Amino acid sequence: MKISSITLVVILIIPTFLSQSCSSATYSLEDIKMEKIERSSHYKEGKFLNLNKTPGFEFGNMAKTFWEFMFNNNEKKPEEMLPTQQIDFTLITNGRPGELKVTWVGHSSQILTMDGKIILTDPMYENKTALIGPSRYNGDVPLNLNELPEIDIVVISHNHYDHLNIGTIEAIHEKVKHFVVPLMVGAELENIGVPREKITELDWWEETHLFGKFMIALTPAQHFSGRGLFDRDETLWGSYVIQGPYHKVFFSGDSGYFDGFKKIGLKYGPFDYTLMECGAYNETWHTIHMFPEESVQAHIDLNGKIMQPMHWGTFDLALHDWYDPMIRAAKAADSLGVTLSTPIVGETITIDENLKTDRWWEVYTSEK
Repeated sequence: MKISSITLVVILIIPTFLSQSCSSATYSLEDIKMEKIERSSHYKEGKFLNLNKTPGFEFGNMAKTFWEFMFNNNEKKPEEMLPTQQIDFTLITNGRPGELKVTWVGHSSQILTMDGKIILTDPMYENKTALIGPSRYNGDVPLNLNELPEIDIVVISHNHYDHLNIGTIEAIHEKVKHFVVPLMVGAELENIGVPREKITELDWWEETHLFGKFMIALTPAQHFSGRGLFDRDETLWGSYVIQGPYHKVFFSGDSGYFDGFKKIGLKYGPFDYTLMECGAYNETWHTIHMFPEESVQAHIDLNGKIMQPMHWGTFDLALHDWYDPMIRAAKAADSLGVTLSTPIVGETITIDENLKTDRWWEVYTSEK
């Protein structure tokens, strides 16, 4: 029996009452924000819905998962430290117009230096997802928050603890010009002190334009939301199209594979770079987390040029080996002619100059 497994079962079955919040913040029924939410075509009786039906987590599956967490012998964490580097913010602040840089902070947290603006995705800059949640298994967050420059845009995909981190938002929001979030998620930000005028809430397929030449669109994802036992799906979730004057990026957030990726590709593709969820999957919750082969196919559906797998190599959130996402994604990418971008945590790459594609994780695995 492993301590990490016990922790993960607690996260799955008894959501973190001892963390900063044990339920989703929502607007009062009288709040003007509710008018837009009530008009949403996929908001029914106080809950948001996926485009396709996704089954709930039934007791039988929960018991099976509990057993597997306790007794499977998969290598859910590496036996040695994986390579990382401290983020060099001078590489981020010196971005030129027409240039796209990507810095992987770990999990789904990225820093995009895009066409002269700095954009954060799902900033999670603490070592634990919640007070009793899983910890980063690959060292501390590779940045000094005191060095964080002024941020133009933060996009948040949904309110799960590993994507919306209260401590991080509290620490950075005064440096952020604007937040873009799914419907109802703005209530969580307001609850911790972010001014309403700095928050734009979007429904699926809705766009907002910032700084004249930047377009952010919230696009569908097949997932769910919630921060406690009784608040499932009270806030919306989604993926993002981020378009500047010269580049277009897709950020998947968390999602199962579905036909929405093709629809997004038809409407907004092609994409210079896709940031695709690739980790924390299992047959039991397959409809809300893609298998690696599906992540590669989703990239193709989106008409993406370069794909960076994310949501792996940081937290122990599932039953598979820590390296399984990249072994499988690389094999699928090779067979389908997809270019994978594979930076280490903390590394800044410039897409047209020093794209990193080597399979560095193979040195640390028993499968090559």
